[in-house]
Amino acid sequence: MQCKHEIVRCLNHYDTFRKYQCQTCGRVYICDCERELALTLLPHQIEIGREYGTQQRYFVTGFAPNMCASCRGEREEAHPRAAIYGQKGKVERFYWREIFKTYWEHVMDSMHDCGIQVRDIVEFKSRFPEEAREFRRASKEYWQGVHRRAPKYDLKELTEAAFLSEVRVPTRELPAEYAQIKRNGQRIGKWVSRSGELCSAEQIATESYESLGFRVRECERKLISTLVGTLLAPIVQDPNDPRVRPVMRHSTRGWTLEDRDTPLISFLLPEDFGSSEYYKRRSEAFSEWIQRLMVSKNLSKVFEELIGQSTSLRDYLWVNDDDAIDLARTALRIVPKGVILGAVNWAIQHFWNRQPGWPDLFAYKDGEYLFVEVKSPYDRLSAEQMRWFRWAMEEANIPCEICRLRKRASRQSSAPSSEDGGTESDI
Repeated sequence: MQCKHEIVRCLNHYDTFRKYQCQTCGRVYICDCERELALTLLPHQIEIGREYGTQQRYFVTGFAPNMCASCRGEREEAHPRAAIYGQKGKVERFYWREIFKTYWEHVMDSMHDCGIQVRDIVEFKSRFPEEAREFRRASKEYWQGVHRRAPKYDLKELTEAAFLSEVRVPTRELPAEYAQIKRNGQRIGKWVSRSGELCSAEQIATESYESLGFRVRECERKLISTLVGTLLAPIVQDPNDPRVRPVMRHSTRGWTLEDRDTPLISFLLPEDFGSSEYYKRRSEAFSEWIQRLMVSKNLSKVFEELIGQSTSLRDYLWVNDDDAIDLARTALRIVPKGVILGAVNWAIQHFWNRQPGWPDLFAYKDGEYLFVEVKSPYDRLSAEQMRWFRWAMEEANIPCEICRLRKRASRQSSAPSSEDGGTESDI
């Protein structure tokens, strides 16, 4: 008898084209409503599905009707993405999949109208960059309008004010000059340094902490990625791990949007790396290894010995560069060993969830250190940043604070644009 697929589960809600496993027959399908988009724009994603967390692979049988929540008449749960650069707005984070699909529908309509054929969405973006940008902009605006009229998701999250009432993170108010400039026919806000140059909020904060005698390094996820990628490489790339597989990809060293043709590298990586399931599976090995590092006499020496061995893993984590290594060396000199290993142990327990959110700056002087998250007046802590501060304040006892810039003056300016040395403000 033909299975009706009455009970299904989504393997991974963060898939662009979701795969659903029937709980009766066990087969995996993509919903038929996404057939044309999937076959035309992302054909390489229709053969294999991976379960969220475990990354267990499933072969996709094909397409079937009424697999997704929408086609089954069910309410779809929200699965917001992390707040990252270029995707900090709530509509962008909650409606990311809807925005993508609407964008691709615009692409499909354009292809049909103009008789265009492409291998996939990547080729379309490469051949028609201006059209692609316009379609993305229009798609985002469309779903912003949909949310205003008839919200599909509840966008309520823990607010910064509510969080700071629970976790008393020290906050430094920093007055700074602010200017409005014209660029590409629009007025944008820029911070002005003491020397009169246009710059970012982070540069303003760096200038202030340096005036207090601190040396300042950009931090964010670079530091924890380097420490995890180096100090835990022997466990992560353990060939005796049954789920370690050889992986091949282009190197991230020297990779840019303009030059993506970097050399191919091959390395070992667990299929479920970065998930909480991965840590649970390998928790004993990590605990034993971190304990060995804790009793080592010189953690910096161990780090140096592991640099060569960890090259491929750090490349995978986008920290295979001299600046990342130098930043980690600095932290190893300044930050107590227990704090370093505590951070590494905390991060690896759910790495992809805990890698984001690390503060912007690492400031240090005379054995004293401080992690600083820089915020413009209307910028708020993300969920990932609140998670980091809660851990740092309540569990790790790490010196940290928020540096919030405040406009000291607003003026009209004919100052040079960011192409002449400035960078866009967060506002």
